[in-house]
Amino acid sequence: METRRDEGHFRQEASYSPFDTMDARTDGGHAFVWDHVINALKTCRDECRAEAYLAPPARCMEKYLPSPHTQIDIMERLSESSVAVLWRDATRGRYGDQVWIVCRARIKGRCALSGAIIRRGDLVYKPRVRSAAPSNAAAMILASVVSGMPCMSADGG
Repeated sequence: METRRDEGHFRQEASYSPFDTMDARTDGGHAFVWDHVINALKTCRDECRAEAYLAPPARCMEKYLPSPHTQIDIMERLSESSVAVLWRDATRGRYGDQVWIVCRARIKGRCALSGAIIRRGDLVYKPRVRSAAPSNAAAMILASVVSGMPCMSADGG
């Protein structure tokens, strides 16, 4: 209860919770202004929960799909186990002459160059990480895709 001074007299008014669902809530003939907002938010909250429940779960492999914003060029083969890559991505940055080294994939994923599925244990190229990991550190390129490129063939052509 709330006590209010009105023209020298004290009177008590009942305080209402905005979460009450009574339709006849008035204060001197005026309906509470925010009731419709609160009720709309409650309704939206319940509907959003239902929609989220009915939505299909996001596929785990979708996060590995190559981005349409990414441009990748294999510049040159530096050694049998490394290549120089030019990586341009509007969301992950630009790396010129980034060194990628060959290793075995520790997790499944997608080839950043071809979009092919990478299984755990496949030979892949990954960015070489020295002190700070680049934003594309989790990216992988299948070694078979690199070796199949004309400029990367074993005969040096």
